[in-house]
Amino acid sequence: MTPEDATRRLAFHATPEPGSFLAMLHRYRGLDEVVLEDLDEALRASAGRLAAAPLPRELVSALWTISHLGRALAVDPCSTLQRNALITPAEQARLAAFMASFDEAILELLEGTPVEQVFGASARA
Repeated sequence: MTPEDATRRLAFHATPEPGSFLAMLHRYRGLDEVVLEDLDEALRASAGRLAAAPLPRELVSALWTISHLGRALAVDPCSTLQRNALITPAEQARLAAFMASFDEAILELLEGTPVEQVFGASARA
């Protein structure tokens, strides 16, 4: 996946389109590991763009949307999914761990941490 393709994938996941991260949360029927894996792969592939100046607006907007709405809809204790008992504690814990890892990777990349250090030996950028 090219960095440009990765930015498009992340932008897609920041929309309510079928198959996206936000659609998974809006029409919640359980966590879709394929969606989470796609988010992870797209973040890894776009890592170099987070070290660029200026930062691509579309990329930053997508990352912020995924992070903020992922927490607001499912991770926070007052989130829609938790308040309405639509997400199990195990699913909430899995998503919370994913979001924490996703956010930490973004922070480290923005701070200039080398991709290999952020993602370990499996880093691809």
